Amino acid sequence: MSSTVSVWQNISGSGALCALYLCALIFLLLTEKKKSLRILLVYFPLLWFIILLCPFTYQVSAMLLDEEIYYRFFWGLPMTATLAYSGVKLYEMYRGRLRPLLGAAVLVVFMLCGDYVYNNWQFSQAENEYHIPQAVVDICDFMHRPGKEVVAVFPAELMQYVRQYDCTIYMPYGREMLFLDMSDELYTLMENTVNPDAGQICELAAENGCAYIVISENKIVRGSLEQCGYVYIQTIDGYALYFNEDMLIG
Repeated sequence: MSSTVSVWQNISGSGALCALYLCALIFLLLTEKKKSLRILLVYFPLLWFIILLCPFTYQVSAMLLDEEIYYRFFWGLPMTATLAYSGVKLYEMYRGRLRPLLGAAVLVVFMLCGDYVYNNWQFSQAENEYHIPQAVVDICDFMHRPGKEVVAVFPAELMQYVRQYDCTIYMPYGREMLFLDMSDELYTLMENTVNPDAGQICELAAENGCAYIVISENKIVRGSLEQCGYVYIQTIDGYALYFNEDMLIG
């Protein structure tokens, strides 16, 4: 039970929204008359929550899948829909003069129970319609080769967005480096080394078939990548691009 509870605690944040969700469930259990809505918003979520808290469910999931993604099963709880419906239902049930104030109070409670999303380092204000950094869009557009697959090394702050934008661009490592505590020699050299050696970067990039190496202008590299088979092309949005034509696939 401790593992499943810890997963729930990790995704619950301060717990305020979860407490509000529990209140909404109780409210709908007592007031909702439509059977279909009771099943969808009350009975199913409660059953699903009990199943997910069962240690046996967690163990089976860990064997068949990856225990790191277990938290995603909690996304099946319709928290947003339940809270929104409960708030509207409460507003409609009250017919007094202070009804507008009640509606405003419900909205304020929702706001106070949440967190400002941009305080989280994983979120930033949208720069384009794709909701990914504009640097990724510009760099991938430059790299894209119709009919060819391209392998490229990206800095950690960009790599988790690349495949969202262009599925023909591959990487020797991905976002698992950030969230699954995995190791990779090239990633360690690129991200965890203060002044990485250009020769080592090129050697490992070539071993992984990388046609492009993308390096932030703020990264100081010892030596020259151009002396190791990769030619400087241009700088896009603060990132220098180096290219090795022999590594193109297809």
